[in-house]
Amino acid sequence: MGMVNTNNRIAFMVKNISAIRLRKSFLGSLKQPDLESAILIDMTSNASSPTNVRLRIVWISVLMAFGLYLTRNTIGEIVKSDSFLKDTSLVGADSTRFSVELKDGLENSQVQSWLTSKQSSDAKALDFSKIKTPYTVADRLTLEQADRLLGELESNGGTGFRRISKSQIGDILGAFFFSYALFQVPAGWFSDRLGARRMLTLYIFIWSILTLMTGWVASLYGLMVARFLFGFAQSGAYPTSSAIVRRWFPVSSRGRASGLIAFGGRFGGATAPFLTTLLILQLGSWRSVLSIYGLLGIAIAVAYYWIVRDRPSEHPSCNSAERELIGPIADDRKPELRDITKMIGLYCGSRSLWLNSLGQFCVNIGWAFLVTWLPTYLKETHKVSDSQGSLMVTLVLATGMLGQLLGGRATDWSVGKFGLRLGRVLPISVANCIAGIAYVCCLFIDSAWGVVLCCAIVSLMTDFANPSIWAFMQDVGGRNTGAIFGWANMWGNFGASVSSKIVPVLLLYGATSGSGQSLVFITCACAFFVAGLAALGMDATKPLQPASPVS
Repeated sequence: MGMVNTNNRIAFMVKNISAIRLRKSFLGSLKQPDLESAILIDMTSNASSPTNVRLRIVWISVLMAFGLYLTRNTIGEIVKSDSFLKDTSLVGADSTRFSVELKDGLENSQVQSWLTSKQSSDAKALDFSKIKTPYTVADRLTLEQADRLLGELESNGGTGFRRISKSQIGDILGAFFFSYALFQVPAGWFSDRLGARRMLTLYIFIWSILTLMTGWVASLYGLMVARFLFGFAQSGAYPTSSAIVRRWFPVSSRGRASGLIAFGGRFGGATAPFLTTLLILQLGSWRSVLSIYGLLGIAIAVAYYWIVRDRPSEHPSCNSAERELIGPIADDRKPELRDITKMIGLYCGSRSLWLNSLGQFCVNIGWAFLVTWLPTYLKETHKVSDSQGSLMVTLVLATGMLGQLLGGRATDWSVGKFGLRLGRVLPISVANCIAGIAYVCCLFIDSAWGVVLCCAIVSLMTDFANPSIWAFMQDVGGRNTGAIFGWANMWGNFGASVSSKIVPVLLLYGATSGSGQSLVFITCACAFFVAGLAALGMDATKPLQPASPVS
């Protein structure tokens, strides 16, 4: 087949040269050698095959996203591990607070009387027929207070244990998402302004160093500060990567490219629970695991800077055929500092962006449970071992990888079938509604594997919608894609921060009636339903650009 095409090109070139010779003989006004050389050069250029630099860009971006989620999701496994909960430095720190949990003896009348005596006068009466163990007797205690209360519990015939406070762990988990959200817009704008390649390399390097440093902390306050800074460093990753995709891929392929990168992130997130637990069991310390992950991230930063360029025209290995295949980059001027206020004004006045932001806020309320509190829920409520629980969470998150791949193709197909306006939002709306239904099903399932199946559907549908969300922001973003991505992602991670902190509150609120976990599932389901409705109002046919003069 290749030989036939080559012969056809040669024949075509000869025919063109012969025709030009005849025209020049007739006109006698053009220099034959110069024109023939120009035609030969042009024909040879058109005949060359495009290079595949854009594929290398995608694969190093996939590796970047893998490291991003590997280091992000590992904390959910670390905080429920015995290595963390019994860490002598953390347990002995003055700032650490504890809860006392009742494990067995709830049917004992003496234990029931003792628990009732510990209730405040305005608290709801305990319904011992519905209370589930482990039951939180008290929270936010000092080490001395927790040991004294645990002694009272055991002297009254109950069996319990002391653990680092869930609410304090919720603060630590929420610190990452809060800073990750807070710096989304600045990080995205700096990438648009200073160059995506340079800034994303810097972000990867910083979060890798912070991963190493997290393993050195001696108190929960130190861990909270490390996680806050970690969120700042990671905040620029996806906005910057989204800007790279916009410059290296045409509209028709952005969904698939974004889906692959998001797939890498979900693969890292899915690998984190099992790999982290395995390494903790093998190395005996959660701190050593973070050192390994930090060194891996530094290597990824070096590789990213080596491979990536901001634009096809800047890459020495990208030939003219590939640049032609990619097409021109629309409105690729650097955003100016004076454009910030105009951009914020446009964002605040855009119904589509507000609806997208609301959707991401709600989605992350539901999704964040999978990576923060699901490991602890399986261990404490369903009594699964650390190794089995990590495998379950890995399966839940791994299901999302399939969603990324299917979602990328689905959004490209949907746009081709229904047009950009409706085709971009349908996958988002349908997927979020299915995820909400899956959480509702958790209310009627008692088995651990049944809950895992429902959570896997949530993971699948969340990731199925992601490529459409990415593509929507690339559609409307123009040269400010990174900043617009950051704006919407900011609200999404505020939702994740709320989720991390509200789960312990809901569990404690519903503990007296045994409805704590049901309240969590209902909250997550409602959040997904709201996100599904919000998506229907988004319009990818209306790009946003601040009006600034072209220099």
